[in-house]
Formats: sequence, structure tokens, C-alpha cells
Amino acid sequence: MMLETDFAKHIDAEELAALALRLANTFSPAGHEQPLAEVVHSWFEQNGIPVRLQPILPDRANVVAVLQGTGGGASLIFNSHLDTEVSGPEYDWGMAQPDINKAGAHREGNKLLGHTVLNDRGLMATTMITLKALRDSGIGLRGDVIFTAVAGETGSAPVDEYQGANYDGKGFGSRFLISHGVRANYALIAETTDFGLSWIACGACYFKVVVAGRNMYTPRSFRPDDVRQHPNAIVKMARVIEKVEAWARQYVASRSFESACGRVVPKVSIGAIRGGIPYRPNRTSPYCAIYVDVRIVPGDDPLRVQRELQSVVDSAEVGARVEMFLARNGAEGTNVERLAAVVRRCYKQVTGEDPPAKAPEEVVSMWRDNNVFNAAGIPSLTFGCARRKDEAGRLYLEIHDLEVTATVYAQVAQNTCA
Repeated sequence: MMLETDFAKHIDAEELAALALRLANTFSPAGHEQPLAEVVHSWFEQNGIPVRLQPILPDRANVVAVLQGTGGGASLIFNSHLDTEVSGPEYDWGMAQPDINKAGAHREGNKLLGHTVLNDRGLMATTMITLKALRDSGIGLRGDVIFTAVAGETGSAPVDEYQGANYDGKGFGSRFLISHGVRANYALIAETTDFGLSWIACGACYFKVVVAGRNMYTPRSFRPDDVRQHPNAIVKMARVIEKVEAWARQYVASRSFESACGRVVPKVSIGAIRGGIPYRPNRTSPYCAIYVDVRIVPGDDPLRVQRELQSVVDSAEVGARVEMFLARNGAEGTNVERLAAVVRRCYKQVTGEDPPAKAPEEVVSMWRDNNVFNAAGIPSLTFGCARRKDEAGRLYLEIHDLEVTATVYAQVAQNTCA
């Protein structure tokens, strides 16, 4: 039975927008989430909601806040992530665009613009305001409502000289959270989904593909008719890239499928290339590596994908070898029907409309931390507002959408934990 409570009067759109911008404009790059964790922790303390930092590394931490129930009811986690993008010389050189973390976010009328507010601090602010609204409403829930803000959700992995757990991502903080006792009967991952629901997400494998060559001075180098005999590893890598790109099309076509949450389309991307010394191009490169992100559907075996990729690069006949340096499985949630039904019901009560029947293709096909919770046996789904686009093609969050989302979240918590 639907419980009736007017949470909207406890949710202030201006307070929500200001908090979202405060979080979005806190410089706290991926791998160094402690500064934002401390801001989130301080906000809960100032608002009288029990909270604790969960240290992981000297510069990485999770945040856990709890509205404790009276006992006997189901518990619910609202999960969001602190990291959004890396910063530093590698980003400045490799991405050739302004630093997302330093750019932050800003407001134009009813719009909040900037990557940090889109992913994921706008929705993080929404869940924080949700807990405050639940507390201020004075309702007595039997189950706990738990807020978690986690480090390392986005896609990083240690490789080459970039070693250590500061480079770990793809569920790093959520895995630490769960393995150290922060659990609930259900989890709702607060991320943008265009108000669709998704309890399916792809996993990811990262591969390093290496080609060897010879170090030769330009005047003594040669250019054979057969590229496979070329002394320069960079030139030989061009053959490998062609093979990988052709395979990527076949891979997507063979593994895409329609699911209850939307169309799953696991994609492949070559994200980086290294070889030679930029300030010394008078030497052919004896080494070249590309770094490949391969998304995998739930149930797919990372080793099978590695063997398939190795076969592809073997066909280039340049002696390339494949090394896997990240393997994270995708997951499809089980026993999530009750939570999904509650979310749909509460969305309709707040908006007067049914939520979309399916989530967008990219939402169902990417990594979200519901993978971690579902793999741990905690029924989990992702649900949040839309990333809208203005006439100039800029993505933004609409403040009214955030207000609606917070009201839905509060209703979901009440109906789940009553």
C-alpha cells in the first residue's frame, strides 16, 4: 500500500542547487577523493545526521551516513560516487582540453552545467537532501536509510608506471564499503538515467597490446615493402589498430541484446597509445603499446575475451601480445522486483506519469556500481534524472528534475523501509 507523505515541502530547490554546485566545485580528482569526502562529511555533521568517514588510503575515503530505523524493516542504501575525472599532467597533455575538475560547474537560470555536476555530484547532492527531508518529515521508519558516497567508481586501473590503489576504479570504493560491513537489503545507485530503471550493467576489461620493433637512427633506417618487417613498432602497430577496429564492429554486433532494462550494447575503444620519445623522433621506436577498453555483458568471461582479442592481433602478423590489466564483470540484479516496483510507483505518484519503459542504451551498457551490489547479493538498480541538452549542445541538469528526483527518492525510502 502506498504511504502518503508530502516530502516536497521539506525539499528546497535552492538549497539543493547550492549544495550540488558546492560539491561540483570542490577540487577532488579521481584517485584523490578525500577533499570531497570531507566536505560531504561536514555537511552531514552540520545538519545533525550521524555520519562517518571510511578511510581507504591517505587520500581516498568513502562517506557513510545513516538514518537509523526502529528495527524490523528493510534497509536501503542510496549510493553515489565522489570521483569524476583524473587531473594532472597526463590529463593536460593527453586530453588537450580544460581540466574537468578545475572547470567545475555553474548555474544558468534553472540549469546546472559542468561535467562534475553531471557525474555524479548533482545526484549525490540529491540523495543528501533526501536524507535531510526524511529526517525533517518526522516519519518513523523501521528500516535504516543509508547514504554512501564512494571513491573510485570511474574507470581507472594500475598499469605501467601508474601503480598502486590510487589508480584503482570501477567499483573500488563500493567493494571496500560492502566488504567492510556496510550492507542493506536494497541499494539504489543515484546516477543519471533519464528516469529509466536499470538493474543490468556491463563489466569492463582493459587490455594492453604491445608490439616490438628496433631502435634505429633515421639515416640508417629503412622502409620495407612489407610493413610486417618494418623496424618501427609504431608503424607495425597501425596494422594491429586496423584489425582491432574491424573486430570491434563484429564484437558489438555479436554481443548486443535486448534486455528488460533496455538494449545492451557493449562497445570497444582504443583509449591510449604509447611509443617512442616525443622530443627525440630521430629514432624508430622499439616499442609501441595501445590500451583497449572492452565492455563485457553480464555472464561473459574476461579470459574468453582476452583469447579472442589475442587472436585478432595475431592476425596482424607483427608479433603483438595482449596483457589484461583490469577485469570487472557485469551483473544482472536478482530479486530486484520489489525495489523496481516501488520506484515506478513513487515516480508516478510524484509526476503523475509512468517512468520510461526502458533506460537509454548507454545507461544499460556502461559500468555502474549496481554491478558491485548485485554481485554481492544486494538487489540494486540505478535510477536518476535526465542529462538534458540545450540549443548549443551543452549537457545540463535541470534543477526541477533534481527536486523531483529527491521527492521520488524520499518516497522510495519510506515505502521500502516502513
